[in-house]
Amino acid sequence: MERKIYTPWAFSENEREKGLINREIYIELMGKHSIFRHDRKTNLTDGVDCSFEDFDVVIGRKPGYHHALYRIYKNAPELTMDELALICDGGNLCFGYMMDAGHIRVSED
Repeated sequence: MERKIYTPWAFSENEREKGLINREIYIELMGKHSIFRHDRKTNLTDGVDCSFEDFDVVIGRKPGYHHALYRIYKNAPELTMDELALICDGGNLCFGYMMDAGHIRVSED
């Protein structure tokens, strides 16, 4: 199978392999970049929630019903939307994501 980020992959052919590939890419991204993700707050303040300069990627999160909204504050390595969404969802993306008013909306179960 091609080594790329699969979104969505649940209930598709080769779903197990797609999930494993996503997880491998996620582990690689986490090893390369310093990432801050606040799990319960989308409106982050530099110097209060964290020092933005200390991280390559800064993400805020607002949980919702069967989804979560993520706001990207900093993306110094210029990761793709697929890479950012994969980081937001902890290496999963089985139900996919979409852009929603400047936020990444990740579908969750």
